[in-house]
Amino acid sequence: MIRAENVSKIFGSDPESALPLLKQGKSKDEIREETGQTVGVNNASFDIEPGEVFAIMGLSGCGKSTLIRCVNRIIDPTAGSIFFKDPEHGEQDITTLNAEQLRILRKRHMSMVFQHFALFPHRTVLSNASYGLEIQGRSNDERELRGQQVLDMVGLGQWGHAYPSELSGGMQQRVGLARALATEAEVLLMDEPFSALDPLIKVDMQQELKKIQRELQRTVLFITHDLDEAMRIGDHIAIMEEGRIVQIGSPEQILVNPRTDYVAKFVEHADPTGVITAGTIALPFESDAFESSGERDGIRYSHHRDHPQIRYGRDRDGRLRGVTIDDREVPMQQLEQVLDAAEGAEVSRLRDEVAITCSEETVLRRVLRGRLHSTLPVIVTTGDGRARGLIDDPELINGILEKRGHTA
Repeated sequence: MIRAENVSKIFGSDPESALPLLKQGKSKDEIREETGQTVGVNNASFDIEPGEVFAIMGLSGCGKSTLIRCVNRIIDPTAGSIFFKDPEHGEQDITTLNAEQLRILRKRHMSMVFQHFALFPHRTVLSNASYGLEIQGRSNDERELRGQQVLDMVGLGQWGHAYPSELSGGMQQRVGLARALATEAEVLLMDEPFSALDPLIKVDMQQELKKIQRELQRTVLFITHDLDEAMRIGDHIAIMEEGRIVQIGSPEQILVNPRTDYVAKFVEHADPTGVITAGTIALPFESDAFESSGERDGIRYSHHRDHPQIRYGRDRDGRLRGVTIDDREVPMQQLEQVLDAAEGAEVSRLRDEVAITCSEETVLRRVLRGRLHSTLPVIVTTGDGRARGLIDDPELINGILEKRGHTA
């Protein structure tokens, strides 16, 4: 949907003079000292797929807000290309559009949500929400209908006739989000939209965005300086340092495999329990930690060398066929079933009486909850039902404290 290739932005009276120094690998400080020019973005490239949330994060001054403003040409990049795949006209380079083409792009295909709301104080909430439709030339009836729909979507259906001054900060930001959604633009550009909100309201807005995204599947470019926020809502994350993108990956890839010391410092204190998955930390059945326990009726049994009394039976295709403790069969149950049944109930005293299985996509937070209901290692299965490996206390501790796994 959006593709950036080698985008650079230099601020100053002679930005072109700094480009050769960028190619030489000079730092931001070195370029400013030699040329007097300031590097905003340094040779940034990324690719955003339709329907995904792509988060760009980094410290203040790293260039993330400059980069998003290059995407819709609020500012012009000094070098590089930014491509937008228009459903009507195919892929076009935004950096080559004339003023009229750029106006159409912003009016029809891209909406922006700002950090400081940018609502019109003299307009009602409904009028603010439908303002983009007014710019598009839609009729009054159509504007009111669509405006009311998006206000309902963000939980402000009863506030249409109020004015922004009557709303809290979180409610005003919901109006800004509704305004962006009303135009039905394929792309939402969100520049630190929740950073001015209180922590609890911020989390509410993040959840609201995720809920809306599940329903509408817009393509979202989201700027933030909050790593937990980026990991909570982003399908992919780009981390910037001094104008450069130093790593792009899924939240789990960023946590488990930081490529630079800078990224490692970012993720050091991040909460991994909602990001790292069971498949990443599971100890594989094929590892040296497991030994054969023999075969019976076509089922191959194996055990962890530290727990020979617990045996796991798998068929020729690797599917789990049974778990025994001292040759006594143990019932198996899926993690989600265990958690659903346990909701509101006391933890069972016979916690070793069930072998819990979970999918490899299950996040650690769910696995931890499952461990309340069984002392046995959790068995991780693949999408086609094969038994992949086990999660016991060492794997959980390593995944939480060290943010590492067996597939890293």
